[in-house]
Amino acid sequence: MLHNYPKDLVERLVPLWQKPLSAKLHRVDSVRELPDLAILEDLVSTCYQVSLMKEEARSLRFRVMLCEPAVFENDGFGIYRDLFILPFSEQRPYNVYEIMKLGPATDFNNSIIGIRLDEEEGLQIWGFIHSGSRWTHAIHGGSKLPTPLPPALALHVTGPGRLTICRGLEILAQLAGGNIISPSANVFKSHWMNERFSKVQMQLAAMHGSNPLYDRDRWARIDPAFVTTLYLEFFKHVISTVRRSGHGGTIISLPAGMAEMIFHNNPYISLKYRFAADGPRSQLKNLVLEIMQILAVSCGKRHGPKYVAGWKDYVQLQQDELTQLDELIFKFARFVARLTGVDGAVVTTEEPELLGFGGIIQGNFEMGGEVTRALDPEGKRKRIDKIEGVGTRHRSLYALCDRLHNALGIVVSQDAEVQVVTWKGDMVTCWDVIPIDFS
Repeated sequence: MLHNYPKDLVERLVPLWQKPLSAKLHRVDSVRELPDLAILEDLVSTCYQVSLMKEEARSLRFRVMLCEPAVFENDGFGIYRDLFILPFSEQRPYNVYEIMKLGPATDFNNSIIGIRLDEEEGLQIWGFIHSGSRWTHAIHGGSKLPTPLPPALALHVTGPGRLTICRGLEILAQLAGGNIISPSANVFKSHWMNERFSKVQMQLAAMHGSNPLYDRDRWARIDPAFVTTLYLEFFKHVISTVRRSGHGGTIISLPAGMAEMIFHNNPYISLKYRFAADGPRSQLKNLVLEIMQILAVSCGKRHGPKYVAGWKDYVQLQQDELTQLDELIFKFARFVARLTGVDGAVVTTEEPELLGFGGIIQGNFEMGGEVTRALDPEGKRKRIDKIEGVGTRHRSLYALCDRLHNALGIVVSQDAEVQVVTWKGDMVTCWDVIPIDFS
């Protein structure tokens, strides 16, 4: 396999930059044109070279953004009021040495190195942008609104040879392990994934409708997509927590009807730690139903019973009771993620119901020596990969999906690479997942 490098990443960036912005971003800012290819290659290649270095034995993680300091308001008002800048009295040249020295002076989650293009001097470092850590909600999941960033070109360096190119908060592409991944392959937005979990939506809608307190004349209706979005944020938070743990892990989702099978001797998974079949095992489902009730009541009072309440209403209506439930959901997500620290997989159903952890996949992992790597959400564009280059965690999940076609797995490697794995078509298929491509 041929590996990709900064020049390849720049070539991928140019067409991606042309895709339209959301209407909201169009209203608040204009997007500058990209600089010449030579400038882009200098910008990306410098970050790439620094990513391979250490500064006094410290690994380097940092962000840079190509924008003018004038973009940021200094009066405490405007859309970027939560940001502030610290310009240098004199610009510094943008090169490997300067970035290597400035990287440790910035905390990845809180600060950005500001870069501008000078017509005579080329790329220059003008100072720091303090973003705070709220922008990370776009990565880690949750209902909190991230701090807005200008839709300018930004690069995130997260490890050796690991570069992510963004337009503000919007990820465009990631270079990692010599591969370029784009959000265009976001499996969580695929039709087949939505169909897989549509039964969960219908089940929760029916349970919400059968609530004895339900009042059709006062309660607003709930958008079915709300449940999907909330579950997506939940799993984003789980995956993000596992990625940050540094040890990796596997989460397996099975159809609801297979719960009892897993609790008995079976040829697929031996579950060491099993949760009792009572309310706490279904905690997430119960929390979501409580949230749906409060959301329906609150929006019904504000907008009437014909109103359809969705995710935006949930974010805006963070009342005391909703806030507590929201915190419980994402506390539960962190709890599930921590369970991956034990050898073996965390096993859930699609509802999702937490069955247990320490799941050991049975068998000798004998299967074909190849899997399909999907290049788009639906898996229509793909390539064949050899499995000899992956570890036991991946091999065991591939083997499970080869024998149990309705299993869906998420595997996080020790170096924070994430894959979704299932049987699709006539072969085990996997999708690469980049950190913020759910948003």
